[in-house]
Amino acid sequence: MTMEPFNHSDPFDIATEAMRKEIAELIHRYWTNAPETADLSQEVRFQVIATALTVSLAAVMKIMVNAPETHLIEMIRGSLPAAFATADGIIAGEADPREVRH
Repeated sequence: MTMEPFNHSDPFDIATEAMRKEIAELIHRYWTNAPETADLSQEVRFQVIATALTVSLAAVMKIMVNAPETHLIEMIRGSLPAAFATADGIIAGEADPREVRH
């Protein structure tokens, strides 16, 4: 993950943004109106979402990337600064105005 601005003509950026939006919609649904989380506190709902995302990412990486777990963990750690910077931009309003805000 790099700190470069979104490029509307880059297939990687286009695919990443489409997938990010789908994941955001799913998270929003579980945060706001999924029957499975309706009776949970906000803290527990966050834990449910974070656990599901983390386990899903780990499983996908173990299946798709032929590398030791320590390398996969370092890949995740290395991507976090850029991920948080991207999130800051989205939260600051640099996202597509048609997108549902979460």
